[in-house]
Amino acid sequence: MNLFDHVKQLHDSELYQDLSQLASVVITLCDNSTDVELLTLQQRYQCMVYYGNALYNMSQYLKAEDTYKKAIILRKGFNKSKVKGGPPCHMELTSEVEVKYKMYQCLLQQKQYKEAMSVLEGISSRQRNPKIHLALAKLYLRAGMDRSAITSYKEVIRVCPLALEALNGLLGLGVKGSDVATLVINGLPHGTPNDWLSMWIKGQAHLSSREFSSAVATFQLMDTKAYLKDNVLLVNSLAEALFYDGRYSGALQAFQRVHALDPLQVKNMDLYSYLLSKEDKVKELQRLSQRLMKITEYAAESWISIGYFSMVTHKESRTRTVYFAQKANNLDSFNIEAYLLKGAALLELKKSQDASLHFQEALRLAPHRYEAYLGLINCYMASHRTREALSWAGKAIKILGNNARTLTLYASVLSKEPTMTAKAKPYLEKAMKMDPNFLDPVYIMADILSREHQYEKGIELLRKQLQTQSTCQLHRTLGDFLGCTNEHLEAIDQYSIALSLDPTNSRAREGMERVEKQSDMGLMGLSLENSYDVDDIEGSDNDGDFDNSNSDVESTWSETEYT
Repeated sequence: MNLFDHVKQLHDSELYQDLSQLASVVITLCDNSTDVELLTLQQRYQCMVYYGNALYNMSQYLKAEDTYKKAIILRKGFNKSKVKGGPPCHMELTSEVEVKYKMYQCLLQQKQYKEAMSVLEGISSRQRNPKIHLALAKLYLRAGMDRSAITSYKEVIRVCPLALEALNGLLGLGVKGSDVATLVINGLPHGTPNDWLSMWIKGQAHLSSREFSSAVATFQLMDTKAYLKDNVLLVNSLAEALFYDGRYSGALQAFQRVHALDPLQVKNMDLYSYLLSKEDKVKELQRLSQRLMKITEYAAESWISIGYFSMVTHKESRTRTVYFAQKANNLDSFNIEAYLLKGAALLELKKSQDASLHFQEALRLAPHRYEAYLGLINCYMASHRTREALSWAGKAIKILGNNARTLTLYASVLSKEPTMTAKAKPYLEKAMKMDPNFLDPVYIMADILSREHQYEKGIELLRKQLQTQSTCQLHRTLGDFLGCTNEHLEAIDQYSIALSLDPTNSRAREGMERVEKQSDMGLMGLSLENSYDVDDIEGSDNDGDFDNSNSDVESTWSETEYT
């Protein structure tokens, strides 16, 4: 075995640390040896490529890129010698296209996207394979060059009709579902079964065009097919569509199903983490975040999940959450959830100006995200900038359409201003009519009725809602209203139900204690009043004292009720 054979053996054995040391020595020997040719030009080229591979696998991306550049220069040298009639090469060499692709990978790791694009564009069109086209499509997409991205995605599908990532990329860029379906089916051999494929393209087309209800219906229909039962990719897409459609309860169940089917799944687990934090499912969120960090520390979803866990459990320290969100953003600057998480943490740190910038960036990247509008409006409301909040709520209706969530969002801004509270009610009533299961308008309407002291209407609204749904907040709010109408026993019952649903709910516990105190004071007053009645029947001579005492009891009752 000569020196090159030893280098190749280490490369094939994936002993990259050893390979990097030996290759470095061999390259130096070849550079300094003038009398004896230790390696042919072809062997030196291949040795340099192996050296680059070793450096790349050791995460030394800058040095690996430089080594690949030197390899390409060397290859051009012996290509010229071929033309001049040099000795033929009988060994298998790594192609120049492959080396340039490895250079692209190094530049990508260094986040030098323009340079990476330049390297791949240096490969002639005829030499570009599907891998090169897909890489170029992603770079074009990042740079906002949509037309070039579409062309590259089409080239991938022309050669590989079932490249689903490229398919989704075309749909995401606005290419019609029918056009994509034609492109894909024409590339398949005649007679290939494609029933599932047509439905898949249809569902993804609806998802990309933000027709979320139609996407949900399509994916749910696919989920009933026996041949697609429990497919993780399908259920994940269904959960994503449900989430964007605002059906959080259904999305949570679908994500739980995804996690049960594939505990190592990473995609969309940031959305799942958001839902778990929203529902205050701390233990589930803790298990999920720990598992994701074990799976990989190089995915934004892992850091977002642990960020939401920090948000729920370390409420006194939001700086940790900001750090985790920034880690996620560094890994994937296009991840929307990273901006939303950081914005939410900054808002709780009273840094509403900084928070609003993150929510605005999220909206720039994903104008369809309701959560970004909600966060931005909360920033403006925290800064008492109602006019801007109302303007963004109007934009949400314009972009996301008239639906229960957007109408409620608009009404929530109106309800904060005493002079505009009356205008909020029609929006809330319409939202409740559009989606009877959506509780946010119910809570806002109940708050308005409470401020207006319309307790009977509030009780009627809450009782009607409790016929179909039961939540801690519904029962607790009903308890508040019943307490205000002196229906103490039933109020205590409602607080008890609320605490059974959420034993940590402090407002329900405080409400129960307040009503119990009022009830005890009322019974004490009633007991004193009865004792005076007995004395009067027995013919007491102290009628004046009786009147004064009774007046004191009434005064005590009145003060207790006010309190």
